[in-house]
Amino acid sequence: MSIVPQIWKASTLSIVGPFNVRRKHCNPTRPRAARRGWGTLASAVALAATCALVSGCAGKQRGASLENIGKAQTAAPNGAALFQAQCASCHGDRGQSAGRPPRIMGPGALPELPSEQNINADPAAGDPELLRLRARTRPAGAPWRDPFRTAADVFRFVSTSMPLPPEKAGTLRPDEYWAIVNFILVAHGVNVPPGGVNEGNASSVKLH
Repeated sequence: MSIVPQIWKASTLSIVGPFNVRRKHCNPTRPRAARRGWGTLASAVALAATCALVSGCAGKQRGASLENIGKAQTAAPNGAALFQAQCASCHGDRGQSAGRPPRIMGPGALPELPSEQNINADPAAGDPELLRLRARTRPAGAPWRDPFRTAADVFRFVSTSMPLPPEKAGTLRPDEYWAIVNFILVAHGVNVPPGGVNEGNASSVKLH
């Protein structure tokens, strides 16, 4: 029996076998490396999306800015105190709304006309009790309040409809309502005359 074929076979195994072994050991590592790469990429994308979301939320202001609140407290200190006592529990300390009542300071607040459902087209920003109260006194199809175009419009509404509950509406003195309106308007960013808004100049102070 010739030993040549066996030597050839042995040499073939010694050459091919290790490469086969290496292929078996190397090939599976490539998918794992790829999976690690895709996992890292997916994590980076998720992190970027989260940062963008947080940044977007942080940039969306609700209520008056701290700078305008400071100006309003200086311009109308009595109005600031009255607002905290009579209004902040429902509307928030910066007019941002603490629940269902509408926002009354800052972006989106005090629109000229309310939406069909509430003042800010915000499902969480309407006061059902006030809506029902106003609906009983408004013509069919009319908005639940008159337009807000001037400081006089705001005073007229606030002095006849606030504070809630309805039995307390209109119970403050006129000077107290003017003080509150001055605080709200300055905090909202409205340019008010030197000395503040009053009965004599309110119709000339534009909101928009």
